[in-house]
Amino acid sequence: LHVFSTGLSKADELICAEVALRLHKPKATIVTCIKATLKICEWALSSGQNFDFVFKDIGILVCRGNHVVMRFFEDLVREVAQSQCLAEGLLQV
Repeated sequence: LHVFSTGLSKADELICAEVALRLHKPKATIVTCIKATLKICEWALSSGQNFDFVFKDIGILVCRGNHVVMRFFEDLVREVAQSQCLAEGLLQV
């Protein structure tokens, strides 16, 4: 998401609205959770913390010092391969 001090972009607002509908939660709750997660991530990265963000059924964002890598789970890559031609790119990342 493109979060700036002024808020979310119009595209991100639409994404948050769609997520809110799918999860049956208020859009404000979704936005607050995303912004809080980004603030923690920003703090951890700027202070050189080692941490992992685990995204269930998606992958793990691994941060070690100034090295950041997203490791996608194979099941997700296979699912994406069935619906789109992105699997090769995801596997290379």
